[in-house]
Amino acid sequence: MYIFELFIKWLNKRSTKETKPEKPDYTEVDEALTCEHNFMPVDSTGNVLACTKCGFVVNKIE
Repeated sequence: MYIFELFIKWLNKRSTKETKPEKPDYTEVDEALTCEHNFMPVDSTGNVLACTKCGFVVNKIE
């Protein structure tokens, strides 16, 4: 009986290791694409801008 219990535990451990990872969530990318951006400077130089709504970061083009 003990051998059967060990075998079942071994099968349970084996089955949990073979599970596939969940797919990544892309809501942040979707949010950045659909956002009405309002850019503000991140640092005192004003070369790096970030959206105040979604956090999308860009370099200032001069």
